[in-house]
Amino acid sequence: MKNNNEIRLNFKIDSNYLIAHTLSSTSGDNFSSIKHKKNIVMFQNYAWKKCQSCYNLLAGRVFAEEVIEGKLQKTTKHIPQFLTELKKSKQYRKIYQQTERYLKFGRNQWNKNYQVSSGAVKKLTGLKLDKKFDVYITHPSLRNGKNRGNNLIEWGHCEDWPNYSTIYLWHEVLHSYLGRSDIEHAVIELITDEELRKLLNGDKYPPFVGHRRLALIKIKLLPLWKKYLKSGSGNIKQFIRKLPATYGK
Repeated sequence: MKNNNEIRLNFKIDSNYLIAHTLSSTSGDNFSSIKHKKNIVMFQNYAWKKCQSCYNLLAGRVFAEEVIEGKLQKTTKHIPQFLTELKKSKQYRKIYQQTERYLKFGRNQWNKNYQVSSGAVKKLTGLKLDKKFDVYITHPSLRNGKNRGNNLIEWGHCEDWPNYSTIYLWHEVLHSYLGRSDIEHAVIELITDEELRKLLNGDKYPPFVGHRRLALIKIKLLPLWKKYLKSGSGNIKQFIRKLPATYGK
């Protein structure tokens, strides 16, 4: 029988979203790995040749002249057919198959680590971890990691180090429990990117991983964080409330 007092992740692929995310990820910064870059670029080129205006719309690029000349409505009507044609292509099948393998890998890793990782996060935070999330998986060679609210997470990234997916899925989960200020984000990183990574991989910190812009905040927080860990209080919201606001500047 399933325990209701636990985090449950429903890993899934939505083909329309997978296509849109892949088409919008064209810059070098979008790639987390070059492993399947050739396949991704081939699919992007195929989609571009099929319909440039449809490609731009799905990728979030809308140009003034299209709106002014009334072309946008015509393009919007053509999107369902465009998506259907892309899904039938051998170029997309490659992308889907690679993403599907990644989904299975990530789900297996999460399940394997769940007992240890959930116990650690509960002890570190004192939070009631009982929510269910839909996790929409995108291609592992493209960067993606967002908590969209309403218990919806988007995720895709190569494994930069062991247990990477587990650690960053917990990171996104905690965004549903804590706020989104820089201080709260830095605390989430201390819990997951640092302390959970230390537990699962045996890595020491500092040096820190995570967002560079939060590193200075984590340096400021570190003495208080060490005291919090030593106290074993397990009340992360109280810890955050007591932090000086200046630490976020």
